[in-house]
Amino acid sequence: MTQSVRSGTSLAGSLREIENICAGEDPFEYSPAQLRPLQLDAARQMFDEMRPHIPILDRRARETGTDSIDDESDLIRLLLSHTTYKSYPQSFVANRQWDRLSKWLGLVSTESFEHVDAAGATDIDDWLQAMWASGYKITTSSGTGGKVSLLPKSERDMQRYDEYIRRFRGWPNPAKANRDRHFFIFGPIEGAYTGVISAAFARDHFARPDSVHVLIDEPLKIAKVSQSAAFREKLKAGTATPDEIATMEAEGAVQAAKSAARIDEMVADIFRLRQEPQYIMGMSAQIYDLVLRARAQNIGDGEFHPETIVSHGGGTKHFKLPADYGEQIVKFFGDVIWSTGYGMTEMTWLSNQCPAGNHHLPPSILPLILDESGENMIEPHDGIVTGRFAFVDLLTDIRWGGMISGDKVTADLAGNCPCGHGGVVLHSIGRFESDTDDKIQCSGTIDAYIRGAVVE
Repeated sequence: MTQSVRSGTSLAGSLREIENICAGEDPFEYSPAQLRPLQLDAARQMFDEMRPHIPILDRRARETGTDSIDDESDLIRLLLSHTTYKSYPQSFVANRQWDRLSKWLGLVSTESFEHVDAAGATDIDDWLQAMWASGYKITTSSGTGGKVSLLPKSERDMQRYDEYIRRFRGWPNPAKANRDRHFFIFGPIEGAYTGVISAAFARDHFARPDSVHVLIDEPLKIAKVSQSAAFREKLKAGTATPDEIATMEAEGAVQAAKSAARIDEMVADIFRLRQEPQYIMGMSAQIYDLVLRARAQNIGDGEFHPETIVSHGGGTKHFKLPADYGEQIVKFFGDVIWSTGYGMTEMTWLSNQCPAGNHHLPPSILPLILDESGENMIEPHDGIVTGRFAFVDLLTDIRWGGMISGDKVTADLAGNCPCGHGGVVLHSIGRFESDTDDKIQCSGTIDAYIRGAVVE
């Protein structure tokens, strides 16, 4: 494996200071005003180090005439669209052109992946397995939109994420990672999807080795997830054939029957062990279903051991849940440890939700709140601002950390939160109305460059 630009050297300067802050007892307790100049200088150092090695970053710098980062306006011109990491032509996957997919990956990373032997791969999961076997921890988004993002990460990146999971479950009063909890995950625990990786790290640090309960034993297959998402799009467009519909319904019925039996077993164990410490992970709809099952069995609220960790989020899109489902979940579990964060595949450390319901950004994230187009920073860029969430992740190892997301947030950049804890605070997180990938102006130029670089 080629040694990465940052892994092969001892970090110095502002990047080293950011790492030292992250290694502190509670790195989330920082003053945004005091930290921001250091974060900007660290971003400047990261750019100088990575530009010669990341073609897409160098291209972006040349297109915008940005050779140095003197202030935040320079930095904004160098941010990548969140669509960049799924900008590869789908034909590369469909036609098993793994050499071209590997070449594309090299455009968004400090590394070259063309030496990885993936010639025998039959689908994208085989290609990912070949990458992991070569030491490159390529992680993915969920792919529910039909196409996954592919994020190049190193072993160092994975170690940092593992550290976050171990240290900050239940912040601001983190749970101790003593491997002493019954562990329940309503999903798979193997695969390249970031959510699955989170579950595996949580298991390793918090689960009793003799009490791990997993809904799906097989690894998550990205090819299968993408196929299902593509089928849903066909249904919406009315282009799915009768044979395709019949096949998907039959496969779905088999999986549903298998999952239903396993869910019954897991829920029974959760209720039986509710007075012992547990770690329960699942989508919000799954956890709400657990609440309904408890009520049907006359299990009261607040009967769980106080050292139980509950982690849930997402998973509500295709379900009709009551507006107060979240409050019902909290009431049912009672005084337990809640592990809720905001982030995305592109972030090394996530934000933590505090008792006041706000999300506190880690010191490794330099936040930039932009207008809807992603071209300009909201001014004045201080206090409470609302706009498109962009950031520079200062912990990324083999990938430029600057990115514009698809999320609309209201942030307090001064860090004032009723909970009394520090850091930049996100009060609300949502999406722009009728938001699409092409709303971010830089996405078009990035896609055009990539097509020219990898399509013959």
